[in-house]
Amino acid sequence: MREFNITLLGKSCWRLLVDRRGLWYRVLVARYGEEAGRLAVWGQSGSSWWRELSKIRDGESDDGGWFEESVERRVDNGVDTFFWMNLWLGGVPLSVKYRHLF
Repeated sequence: MREFNITLLGKSCWRLLVDRRGLWYRVLVARYGEEAGRLAVWGQSGSSWWRELSKIRDGESDDGGWFEESVERRVDNGVDTFFWMNLWLGGVPLSVKYRHLF
């Protein structure tokens, strides 16, 4: 049963990643906010569903970083991919890792 739940959370992560103009994404932005082009986590004040989804998205779940390892990101026109702000190397934005370039 746990694997099924993790799979559904992974599907939700995928939908939020590829459908940033959809109703569900906009509802979550209204509820939790957006930081550096991605939905904010909100710590303990978020719902348990949202906290688990955030852990999977950020590679912090008990099952490891399987979602992050399975997703390939293509930098295109910069609308959906924030080159300097997204987490690329070891969970750290390039703007932090290479401050002298940013």
